[in-house]
Amino acid sequence: MSFGAHKPEKVLASNDKTLHNSVLAAAAEMKLGEFTVEFVIGIAITFLLSFVLRKILPRLTKSSKTSFDDFVLKALADSIVPFGFVVVLILTENELGLPSNIERAYDTVLRLIGTIVLIRLVNRIGSRFLIGLARHSGAEDLEELFQNLLPLLKAVVWGIGSLVLLQSLGVKMTVIWGLLSAGGIGIGLALKEPAQELFAYLMILLDKPFSVGQFISVGSTSATVERIGVRSTHLRSLRGEQVVMSNSTLTGSTILNFAEMAQRRMIYSIGVTYDTTVDQMKAIPAMIQTIIDSQKHSTFNRCHFTEFADYSLNFELVYYIDTRDFTVALNDQQAINLGIMDAFAKAGIDFAFPSQTLYLEGDSLTGKAS
Repeated sequence: MSFGAHKPEKVLASNDKTLHNSVLAAAAEMKLGEFTVEFVIGIAITFLLSFVLRKILPRLTKSSKTSFDDFVLKALADSIVPFGFVVVLILTENELGLPSNIERAYDTVLRLIGTIVLIRLVNRIGSRFLIGLARHSGAEDLEELFQNLLPLLKAVVWGIGSLVLLQSLGVKMTVIWGLLSAGGIGIGLALKEPAQELFAYLMILLDKPFSVGQFISVGSTSATVERIGVRSTHLRSLRGEQVVMSNSTLTGSTILNFAEMAQRRMIYSIGVTYDTTVDQMKAIPAMIQTIIDSQKHSTFNRCHFTEFADYSLNFELVYYIDTRDFTVALNDQQAINLGIMDAFAKAGIDFAFPSQTLYLEGDSLTGKAS
């Protein structure tokens, strides 16, 4: 009799369990249905926005003077679909009824993907904006500056995005700042030289002591600038080898920029023998002026009899060559020198060279020398 009394209780418990399972199944089906509806609506809205960005809005921006708005629309259209999927999955997360540990991993992955999409979008639009701004200003050095700083700026955006992601995931920022502070000293020491070269590079671009294609001289090195990099500048010497010089060395040295030279001032001495007559001495300045003035790029300045030297009568000659081309300047200088030699030969004037004439005692100055 006692065993039979428990039978209705077991049946009742079994019925309650079945009813409970049915309720859970119905609730799960309801949540799955809500998830499906919300997911489909969210994806539909995402593709609708993508269609608007790709097909409708570009028609409105065709009349604009710049292509930047078209680029922004294209970048947004490329990012809206993956970002839309992430947003829809985050908003419908509760309807999935995932266990807490799986739900947290699920949420972390979605936030990570969304952050990556946003950072790539910001870097893409920001890079195009800065380069376009530099091109619009017409300053080539500014465009080059932005081109070289883009990797650094993108890294900063990635760093900020990572910090925002960590904060959104509930990571205590005091821990992050503590780690950054602890590693800051080591990072600062490790980046001391690169940072120094970077600032030197910025000084070169802003102060512009030279630019690509110009011929400069730094210390014992004379070369043409081929490329200005963030850390070093590449030069090409007259002999053809490449010279790589750090930017800090350049900014800390005296730079001779021959490209900025409007004209070359040529000054040197010409010595004639003591046998030259007074009339020949008087004729030399006018003779040299005629030779210089006959050259295309040369302008006569002065020619004076300046010194009674030990073995010569010296003239100081000064003239200008109005060209930055070193080869053209040498051609004019060579033509002038050959013209002077030819004119002196025709006039019977001899160039002096180191020599010594001895007069023996009893000989007159006009007599025979030994």
